[in-house]
Amino acid sequence: MLIKDSDRDVKTREAMRDGPGSVLIKDVCTKDDLYGKGRLFAQMVLRKNCGIGYHEHMGEKEIFLINSGKAVYNEDGAEIEVAEGDVLICESGHGHAITNFEDEECRFTALIVLE
Repeated sequence: MLIKDSDRDVKTREAMRDGPGSVLIKDVCTKDDLYGKGRLFAQMVLRKNCGIGYHEHMGEKEIFLINSGKAVYNEDGAEIEVAEGDVLICESGHGHAITNFEDEECRFTALIVLE
């Protein structure tokens, strides 16, 4: 199966999880393509001063792969700077947030896997 880039769903979410600004989300595939093992596989773009607010995952884990740029990642209250190539895993029972404070966009791929 081929999914053309032009056929992928793209949306903008304002104040995602009560985070600042907006987040551009481009689905890699649908939930149905994940065979009930996940609920999100998408590419995301954070412009300067935009992010996803702090939220917790229960019964699932979320994995981020930073494709380009930098951001501040918060997991369970601990903040670290992340950059291209970094992989972040928020396990079930934990919470996280991510915000870009740089002029350059932060682009990352997100996958949510169910337990």
